[in-house]
Amino acid sequence: MIAALALAFVSLALISGVAYIAVLTGATGTAERLLVDQAARVVEAQVSVIRRRLDPVTDHLELVAALAATGRIDIESAVGVREALAVMMTRVPAVSSAGFVTLDLKLHRAVRHPGGMVTRDTVSLIDLPQGMERFRQLQTAHNTFWGALFWSEPLKQPVLNVRTPVRRIDDAFIGGLFATVAVGDLSYLIGDAMKGSDGRYFILVGHDKVLAHRRLVDPRGLGLSEDRPLPTIAEVDDPVLAKFWSPPVRNPRIDRVLGDLGRVVDAEGRRWLFVYRELRLYGPQPWLVGQYFPIEEATGDLDRLTNGAMVGAATLAVALLVALAMGFSMARSIRTITSAAESIERLEFDRPFHRRSRLREIDDAGQSLDKARGALKWFGAYVPHRLVFRLMELGEGAVASRRRNVTVMFTDIVGFTPQAEDLPEQETADMLNHHFALLGACIDQDQGVIDKYIGDCVMAVWGGLSKMEDHADHAIHAALEMARVIREDNRQRAAEGKTPVRLRVGLHSGPVVVGNIGAPGRVNYTVVGDTVNVAQRLEQLGKDFMRADEEVIVLVSGDAIAAMKHPEALGELPKPELRHIKGREEPEQVYRLV
Repeated sequence: MIAALALAFVSLALISGVAYIAVLTGATGTAERLLVDQAARVVEAQVSVIRRRLDPVTDHLELVAALAATGRIDIESAVGVREALAVMMTRVPAVSSAGFVTLDLKLHRAVRHPGGMVTRDTVSLIDLPQGMERFRQLQTAHNTFWGALFWSEPLKQPVLNVRTPVRRIDDAFIGGLFATVAVGDLSYLIGDAMKGSDGRYFILVGHDKVLAHRRLVDPRGLGLSEDRPLPTIAEVDDPVLAKFWSPPVRNPRIDRVLGDLGRVVDAEGRRWLFVYRELRLYGPQPWLVGQYFPIEEATGDLDRLTNGAMVGAATLAVALLVALAMGFSMARSIRTITSAAESIERLEFDRPFHRRSRLREIDDAGQSLDKARGALKWFGAYVPHRLVFRLMELGEGAVASRRRNVTVMFTDIVGFTPQAEDLPEQETADMLNHHFALLGACIDQDQGVIDKYIGDCVMAVWGGLSKMEDHADHAIHAALEMARVIREDNRQRAAEGKTPVRLRVGLHSGPVVVGNIGAPGRVNYTVVGDTVNVAQRLEQLGKDFMRADEEVIVLVSGDAIAAMKHPEALGELPKPELRHIKGREEPEQVYRLV
């Protein structure tokens, strides 16, 4: 009943949430598409303005070239050529100058001055900077092309230029036409067409050269010259544009929507959205055509949608929290019982499980589990956890007696009895507990099981609970770790003015009987057999090997070395000694590893 009620509350809230998210997602997608469309329209409008201003220049220049090629304009008449150029300029306001170059290297031209007056003259091409180079480009060309930007001395500003060769029907070159568009005029024309942009338009050439900008309507004062015909973005008195190439502000929503069409930068204490497009039509270098806006202008619809979404989400969240609170307030107590059972399964008894509940039945069950935890905590202290987990995994079959090859370890503290006589009882217990904790960590880390404690001795087994092919490798590694840990602990004890602990360790590998040993009402899961006796006698044999100044000795039988899967891990082994061990007829090989 409780679970069904909680599920009903949560389900109702989730259904409402899914419906709201579906509506919100659709509205967000629409707003994002509108933002993309708006940005695309802004850039396309600017590109359209440029093309409406510059494409007619190309078209009229090609028209004049066609008339000249067919003889309808007398190219031998300087006056006629100049008048034809002047007429073209009246029809195309973007043209600031136009010229016709003849084969005798004469340039007939018409130039529009700042006041609007058009003058006509004829000059020698040789007298113009780079005039011959541009003429040779015309001689080898067969189509109209936009050339590299250059400085116009009469206009005192940089100009764009379009050139077309004039060829007769037999492809004979008879001259060349060109027209220029002043950068200031281009900036004025674009700015006039983009009045809604508040002068935030720009055209960049290359990386940071400014081709069109409100500051270039009248470029005087920028120090432009033939050597430096265009200013950089840092020189046009536009602090926002100057930040164009600074690291963009990451805005996941704008980045996802605009992609390569825009970027967001910080400037003048605000965030600005740049929208732009690359244009490759009017010269050897691509143009970057764009505008910028305060980001709030571009994202107003999205922000309003976001605010609405936040209000709706907050309302939904409150409803969901109420539903969850009602459901979980009833289910939490049940979960407490489940967690307690899971903790008992993991043999975790260190913290109480019970939490007070308003539901009396669950509260009673929690108190009962807490009492069971206290009883099981003592059980866990006396029975190895590995054995308990093995029983949980395999059942009673895990403790059935069987014969198995294992490695047995015995440790003993040298001279512990006289040392303990001089210590208070609690200090003796504390020292033993600390010592056993050090050894137990080494044993457990190498997958061993502590079989029992015998006074100050420890008996441990590898391969007893479950089959372990490399039981000898793990046991010997644990013994070496014990030697290292005891030495480190002795250094600490010496610093505290305490007597160091001296330890003997013996290991032997061989067959044993593993299983429950004892009376029906009180059994131990242990190992018995000659292998256990040999391991203990090896530990005792350490008395014959250990010198008075040594802290640790580890003696390993030849059978244990032979049982290793990777004896090379020990490096070069010391030469074994043959020793007679009580209970064995043949002498035993004994290796001293420490």
